Amino acid sequence: MSPRHLVPAAAGAGPFRLPAHADTARDISRDVLAADDGWAAYGTGTTAGAAADDAHVYTVTDRTGLVRALAGGSDTPEIIRIAGTIDADTDDSGRRLDCADYATGGYRLKDHLAPAARQAERVRFTVGSHTTIVGLGRAVLKGASLQVRNADDVIVRDLGLRDAYAMLIGDSDTATGDRGRLRVTLHHDQFESVVQADLVKSWNGGAPHASGTLWGSPRTKSGGRCPVDLPALHNACDSGSERDLTADVGRTPVLRGGIDSAAPADRAVARGAGAGRIR
Repeated sequence: MSPRHLVPAAAGAGPFRLPAHADTARDISRDVLAADDGWAAYGTGTTAGAAADDAHVYTVTDRTGLVRALAGGSDTPEIIRIAGTIDADTDDSGRRLDCADYATGGYRLKDHLAPAARQAERVRFTVGSHTTIVGLGRAVLKGASLQVRNADDVIVRDLGLRDAYAMLIGDSDTATGDRGRLRVTLHHDQFESVVQADLVKSWNGGAPHASGTLWGSPRTKSGGRCPVDLPALHNACDSGSERDLTADVGRTPVLRGGIDSAAPADRAVARGAGAGRIR
């Protein structure tokens, strides 16, 4: 996943060096979501950490620094700038962890589940409200699970996310507690090697908005020149568990700007998605 848009000065350990082009790139850490730019612009909009004071602007280079900056999901406005590659599955000294580090006993199911739970706890990070997480240069967050729960007003952008097994929006197909709460804008991102179940678990009355976002394989030989009637295709393949889709959705969307067709979106994402690409 390569988000272009949806840390006192150094919280990481030791000195670091940024790529040369990062010194001249504009500072995007205080950018806010534009008005009418998807459902995340609903109501008061999304400003995230734009109002953070200097004491809550961090640059982190390792897992320890990231944990310190997130402060367990604090709601104080903050900006977290990630430099280099941060591997979430490491110990406090930065050493890569393996199965032996999480082992609790033999090969019984309960022993397997226990190491899995310990690893999940290690790579899970709680993101609080009014937080901006942004990459510097070709920044990468590897093997991490960013948890935005019971939080509002969050921006994650210009950051490569690798070895992430799922991006879940919502809880499940039957949960109702998310209704009216999922107001998300996905903007000019590229997702590779994922399947539907990894991306969105439930709409449930929530409203994720994807603009110029590529799902799965980013480019095809057709270049987007082969029109497809998606509602008809869906209805033809539907098992009968859902209602048929129609061309009339019953309302006119207002929280949006222009919407790219497939071919222009392909080119725009190829040009701009990925860490260190914004100028």
